[in-house]
Amino acid sequence: MITDDYGRPVTSMRIQVNTTCNFKCFFCHMEGTGVHSEKMTPGEIERIVEIGHNMGVNSIKFTGGEPLMRNDIVDIVRRTRKHITGDISMTTNGFMLPVYAEKLKEAGLDRINISFHSLERESFQFITGTDSMDKVIEGIKAAKTAGIDPIKLNFVVLKEVNEDQIQRLVNLSALLGVRVQFIEYETTRENINSEDFQKYHVDLNPIEKEVIRSAVEVKHNILHNRPRYIVETENGYADVEFVKPMMNSDFCNHCTRIRVTSTGLLKPCLMRNDNYTDILREVRNGNSEERLINIYRKAVKGREPYWRENYEDSGEVLRTFQGYNGN
Repeated sequence: MITDDYGRPVTSMRIQVNTTCNFKCFFCHMEGTGVHSEKMTPGEIERIVEIGHNMGVNSIKFTGGEPLMRNDIVDIVRRTRKHITGDISMTTNGFMLPVYAEKLKEAGLDRINISFHSLERESFQFITGTDSMDKVIEGIKAAKTAGIDPIKLNFVVLKEVNEDQIQRLVNLSALLGVRVQFIEYETTRENINSEDFQKYHVDLNPIEKEVIRSAVEVKHNILHNRPRYIVETENGYADVEFVKPMMNSDFCNHCTRIRVTSTGLLKPCLMRNDNYTDILREVRNGNSEERLINIYRKAVKGREPYWRENYEDSGEVLRTFQGYNGN
């Protein structure tokens, strides 16, 4: 296991397999990369996964764009499973899951995050630019039928757009037997005063406090040090998480991820674009294992907690992660 200069181990890798998508979510950050046309081959992705695994990574998440728009995505998952014994997961808009869910499960996918930002057709269409809510619900059910577990619904909370749907989604998640993840609308330090951020950002703390009142059990995710609440609803028990990255040093202090862009660049942090390391070029040049490991170490060396005010490196972070495997 390799750690950065802040004592944080890198145990997980988030791989952007493409930048094309059939939805047009207006807040999509495209993994912080902008839009690129180049994409890695399944073999190149496998080689990067192998290098990461040799350096302590045992958890992979595939993202896009929309990963299921790659017709070789099942092959990519299957190749990854050859090296990874921990979690292999994916973030998707769910539209194509009725076609892919069972194949992905058979290839080795463990868990899935499905973007589902509204329960109302009008706001769903406003957010995604599509009238596809019914299709996404079909995708959720397909993932459930295929035995993918857990299934998480990603719900970015937006002021005056969907913030009034919180309890309804909690109830629905209990009915469907899936988790729900409420995500804070985020931006960089430089854009906190931007018009869009001020227009859509919602403080999730009061919402979380309301959920806590109904919680019968509290669990914990090591990644980002996030609690999970088991909440009693009219439809049974719901499993609820909150993702609150903004100005949250604890969130960053417990980050275990290295990112790979669709162009094969190692990206140490979602919020930064000034410290990429090109590993794909080295893979394509057929460079040695030692050379690739050195490139990987360089990228890890570039990791810093983005929101790092009041950060104290007391060694507690590293001890927290001893033996950790997962996301």
